Amino acid sequence: MQIQIWSDMNWRLILTLILLSGTLAYLGDVLGMRIGKRRISLFGLRPRDTSRVITAFTGILISIAILVTMTVISDNVRTALFSMKFIQGQLQTLTRDLQKSRDEAELMAINLVGSETRLQEQQQKLAEVQSELGTVAPLLDEARQTLARIQAEKEQIEQEKLALSYSVEELKEEAEALRKGLIQVRSGRIAVFAREILGQSAVEPMSSRGDVERIFQDLRRQAEFVVAARTGQPSAEILLAVDLEKEAERIAECTEQSSRKFVRTVAEANAVFGEDIRVVYEVYDSVLVYRKGEILYRRTVYPYEGINAETELHLILRMVNRKAVADDIKPDPVTGNVGALDGAQFFEAVDRLSRAGGPVSVEVVAAEDIHTEGPVRVSIEIRPAGENTQPVEE
Repeated sequence: MQIQIWSDMNWRLILTLILLSGTLAYLGDVLGMRIGKRRISLFGLRPRDTSRVITAFTGILISIAILVTMTVISDNVRTALFSMKFIQGQLQTLTRDLQKSRDEAELMAINLVGSETRLQEQQQKLAEVQSELGTVAPLLDEARQTLARIQAEKEQIEQEKLALSYSVEELKEEAEALRKGLIQVRSGRIAVFAREILGQSAVEPMSSRGDVERIFQDLRRQAEFVVAARTGQPSAEILLAVDLEKEAERIAECTEQSSRKFVRTVAEANAVFGEDIRVVYEVYDSVLVYRKGEILYRRTVYPYEGINAETELHLILRMVNRKAVADDIKPDPVTGNVGALDGAQFFEAVDRLSRAGGPVSVEVVAAEDIHTEGPVRVSIEIRPAGENTQPVEE
């Protein structure tokens, strides 16, 4: 500690003050002696008094010299001499700020204690809530599963209602068409109906004009056979009225084309027995819509007491017909149908569905590659509901 004090002392200042004081004292003493010997009087004073005044003035000079030296050499002394009151004011301000900071720190410490207490209370409440949540979570999961099951059943019921409403509308339309046809039949024996398809055939890409002409000849013979089978007349007696210019235009549309086409022979208007049957040819683009084996429609059926299997399958086939039309399969303009199903297979499916003891999946599968012109030939597969291997939108 003593070593630290001695090392921190400003020896240069101390030695300078000692030397300066000694020098001024010596000079003052010499000056005083000389004035005393010469008996010089200042301001009317006696020589002895004059010597004392000079000695006092020398002391004043020593003090002034000490102050000036310390002011020049030491920053601390200069600050103490000229800025003491300012420093004291700053110290008082800093002291007040320090006390204020201490008060705030104490208040913050008190608030911290309160916050820690509240935090512990909240943590305890959180632990209680987590415990309750652990108890309620299984019940919540069970409720969600029940809600999902109810929602699925609701959606299925809504789909069935929607499908039934569509079926009712279609039945009404078919009944109206049949009623109009019946009126026409009563007024005369109808050989063909307006917009009825009498034949159709596909035209492969890059077919020559000769090939296309043969296809149109085959279409004409198909129409004659259809009408002959319906009326009981020989096909040679069936007269088809065709606009040759338009026929030539249709043939040109199908010749040397890079894409597949199909042609339909359509009755232009109703025709009774004995009348010429006016026909037109309609040409459309043909693309592959469904591949053989592709599932066109799938539906899970839940057998219940009183279920009518035949009605259910008819409804499913109507939904397939609707899907095919939506996928750009050209329907029959008269019936609106696009498909065909073997009767024996249909009733076999009805029998399997009637004997089902639990939920079954009814799948309608494309029986062959199906193009835009159709027909949509399908097969029905029925298996337990859990054996589905790929999802299909219904």
